[in-house]
Amino acid sequence: MSLHARNLALLDEHAIRYREVVHEPVLDYPTAHAVRERFGLLGVESKSLFLRLKNGGYAMLVTMEGARADWAQLKTLLGARPSIASDDELVAMTGCVPQCACPLGHAGEIALVFDEAIFRHDYLIYSPGPPEYTLEVPTADLARLLPQLPNRVLRYRSE
Repeated sequence: MSLHARNLALLDEHAIRYREVVHEPVLDYPTAHAVRERFGLLGVESKSLFLRLKNGGYAMLVTMEGARADWAQLKTLLGARPSIASDDELVAMTGCVPQCACPLGHAGEIALVFDEAIFRHDYLIYSPGPPEYTLEVPTADLARLLPQLPNRVLRYRSE
């Protein structure tokens, strides 16, 4: 099953409302802004970074456009020093396209680190895999979904 199909199935299985739009590939924030404006998408644009941990594990940091990673906090949360994984690791481990990492739908051994600031917004906007698709998901529903996932979910404070 593709990453896109896994995301939609996950949202449907847990009765998570979402809006999906199809558009030109989004691989940068200027294009994301244009798509958001054209379709009237609400909420905050996601920024997902796939991390390799020094102990051999992996994690997906899910934060917002413009946020900077707090590497010391991430090391404490994850129990190992993180670094940004290679594009080859991203593709092999998640099925994501480089420059278009997805926050959900990953194997259980990939930890998810969600920025608390996301939940101060009404919606999260993210690509469910292919850069031609965007989902708008209510953050209240996302907060309800996270404990149901097979992944270890950690909360992170970017501010």
